[in-house]
Amino acid sequence: MVDRVTVRVYYFGQILLQTPEGVRFSCEKPLDIVIPFTISFEELKGVICEKIGFEISKKISCMVYRYPIPVFGGFVQYQTKYVTDDSSMQEMFSMYFESRGQISVIELYVEFEQSEVDRNIEEEEYDSDSEEEFESNYEAVAPEGEEDQGDGVVAPNVGDVAHALANEDPFEEPSFMRVLDLEAMHAPEFPEYMSAVEIPMVADGEFAIGMEFSSREAVMMAVKDYTIRRGVDYRVYESEPLTFYAKCTQYGSGCDWLIRVSMISRKYCWVIRRYNGSHTCTRATISQDHSKLDSNTIAEAIKPLVEADPSIKVKSVIAEVQSKFNYTVSYRKAWLAKQKAVEKIFGGWEASYEALPIWFQAMCNKEPSAIVHFETMSAYQGDEEVTDIRVLHRVFWSYYPCIRAFRHCKPVVQVDGTHLYGKYKGCLLVAVSQDGNNNIVPIAFAIVEGETSDAWHFFLSNLRQHVVTRDGVGLISDRHESINAAIARSNGAWSPPRAFHMFCIRHIESNFLRKFKAPYLQKLVVNIGKC
Repeated sequence: MVDRVTVRVYYFGQILLQTPEGVRFSCEKPLDIVIPFTISFEELKGVICEKIGFEISKKISCMVYRYPIPVFGGFVQYQTKYVTDDSSMQEMFSMYFESRGQISVIELYVEFEQSEVDRNIEEEEYDSDSEEEFESNYEAVAPEGEEDQGDGVVAPNVGDVAHALANEDPFEEPSFMRVLDLEAMHAPEFPEYMSAVEIPMVADGEFAIGMEFSSREAVMMAVKDYTIRRGVDYRVYESEPLTFYAKCTQYGSGCDWLIRVSMISRKYCWVIRRYNGSHTCTRATISQDHSKLDSNTIAEAIKPLVEADPSIKVKSVIAEVQSKFNYTVSYRKAWLAKQKAVEKIFGGWEASYEALPIWFQAMCNKEPSAIVHFETMSAYQGDEEVTDIRVLHRVFWSYYPCIRAFRHCKPVVQVDGTHLYGKYKGCLLVAVSQDGNNNIVPIAFAIVEGETSDAWHFFLSNLRQHVVTRDGVGLISDRHESINAAIARSNGAWSPPRAFHMFCIRHIESNFLRKFKAPYLQKLVVNIGKC
C-alpha cells in the first residue's frame, strides 16, 4: 500500500561504522513492522515497544535511521541521522521516498533506557565476592583453547555513534574520518591497557583488583602481554561480551593464579573483580615460541615500525619480536603479523577500493575543477550476473593544480605504466611533463586492468580531453604495442600535426643492451638520441 511503509528495527545490537557500504546496523533478530506515514513520533515508539514485547515503562532513549547517498560510478554509501520528533520523522519518510529505487525498507536502530531494576540486578551481580559461587557457574572450555575463540564485541553507544556520523554535508570528509581519536596519536606506549583513571599497580608489574581498562580488547592484550613476558600460560574459562575469566594452565597443581574482569556499565569500563596474585607455578622448559604470542599480538607490537616503513623486511620483524618479547617466532607468523599491521594502519584491500568513490567525491567537492572519470563493469557470481552491483574497471584522475601547471610546462608529455603487486593486480598509468627548471611535474593518473590497448586508449583519451588540450605537443613513451594501437585509434588526437609520438631513449638504450650485450656502446646510443 502506498500509504504504509515497512520499518526494520534493530535493537540490542551494534552500529558498524567502517563497512564497504558505509554505516550498517546489526542485531540478532531484526523486527519488521508496517506503519502508516501518518503515524506520530510517540506512536512509533509505542508500537516498537509493543512489538518487541517491552512494557511501556521501558522507554526508548535514542532512534537513528540510515539513508543511502549515491557516489561516483553508481556506488552507494550509507550515513545516519537522528529521529527525535515528528519533524525529523517526516524528514526520514521524505528520504525514503527519494531513495525508493535503492532501498525497500526503512532501517531504524533503537536503544532503550536502563531501568532502576536492571541497574540493581547488575550491581548485585557484579558485587558478588564469593569465588566458589562464581566458579560454580563456569566450566572449562577446550583444554588448549585460546581466548580468541570466544571473542565478542560490546556494542557502541548508539547516541555516541550517531553523533559522530550525523552530518548535513556528507562529503566534507569520509564518514570513518569523523571518529578518529587524534589525541591517541600522542598517547603513552600502551594506552589501550588502562583507562585515564590512575590505579596503583602492585610491585613487579602485577595486576590489582580494581584496575580499570578501556575495553575488552585492552584486557586481553594486557593479560597476553603479562603472560608472554613471564613465560607462563593460562586457559580461558569464560569469554563473553561482559566477562573475561582465566586461570593458569597449572591451576590446582601448584598454582592458584586466576583473573576475572567484568564490564561495569555504570562506569563504562572493564574492572578486575578477582585476582589471586602472581604465578607460583614452575616455568615450563624454555621454548623458542609462546602459544599466546600470536600474529595479532605481534601486529600490535610492530605497528610503529610498519607505519614508519611499510616495506620492512620480515626478518626485521622477527628481530623486533626477539628484542621485545625474547622469543623467536616463525617466518610465517611474522609475515602474517606484518600483513595484519599493514591492514590496521592503512586499511584492507577491499576497504581501500571501496573507499575510492568517497575520496574522489571529496576531492571534487573540495576542488570542483578536478577531473575524475570512472568506468565500471558488471559483477558475476559464477556465470550469473549480480544485479545492482558494479565493479571498478578503470579510473582516471587529475588534480586541478596539475592541470594548471601543465599550461606553464614544456610542450612535452611522457607516459608510462607500472604493475601493481598487491592483492588485486592491475597497472598504474602516469603522465608527467617538465617545467622550465627541468623539474618533473606529474599531471595525470589512472588505475587500469593492465597495459592493454583499451586501457591505454582510455587513459590517453581522457588525458587529451581534460589535461593536454593544446596542439603541437610531443608524446614520449616506450615501444609498447598497446600504446601504438591506442594512438592509432585516437582519431588524430595524438598524431601530427596535433601531437608527435616519440620513443624514450632510455628504453631504446635498454633494448639495445639486451640485444647486443655491448655496455660500452650504451652511452653512444643515448648521445645519438640527444643530437
